[in-house]
Amino acid sequence: MAKIAIPIVLVLVATLGAFLMVTNQLIQNSLGTVNLQFASTGLAPASQDPGPTTSVTDVVIRFTKVEIHAADSTDNNGWQTITVSETIIDFATPTSVNTILGGASLPAGTYNMLRLFTDHATVSVNGVQRTLMIQSGDKTGIKVPIIPGGFNLPNGGTADVTLTFTFNAHEIAANQKNMVPVVKATVA
Repeated sequence: MAKIAIPIVLVLVATLGAFLMVTNQLIQNSLGTVNLQFASTGLAPASQDPGPTTSVTDVVIRFTKVEIHAADSTDNNGWQTITVSETIIDFATPTSVNTILGGASLPAGTYNMLRLFTDHATVSVNGVQRTLMIQSGDKTGIKVPIIPGGFNLPNGGTADVTLTFTFNAHEIAANQKNMVPVVKATVA
């Protein structure tokens, strides 16, 4: 009886090992990777500024967290945090898409919105640095729809989301307390 039990146990162990390998592969394949990148169009040209000539030389924002929303979830559900290290970016000059905020493994599915959390923003206007607040930046985040209509993250696939920021130098110089960046998210 013991001679029969040993081969049966070996077959069961081999079967269990194969099952665990297949299950692990299925779990890994049900995830995709999302990469977030920043780009800036710089400041609006002076010819578009209706106010006095100002010199805005720095627009620095510190990002602390990013959340992404699954399209098939209700508004308050479906938010997943993309773990990022604290990221500080100066948006005053146009940049190419090269600063990566973070990347994350997410369940395959459709995603339609981002929330960018900030806790600090500074600008330099005519050589004087001041701190501005981005409304809801530290509480509910800057809400950014992913256009057009979100994106589908396939099993094992990758999506590159580019966040493009636009700022108006006149608005920054005129507003002593708040800053409202215009942000759009597109998928390459």
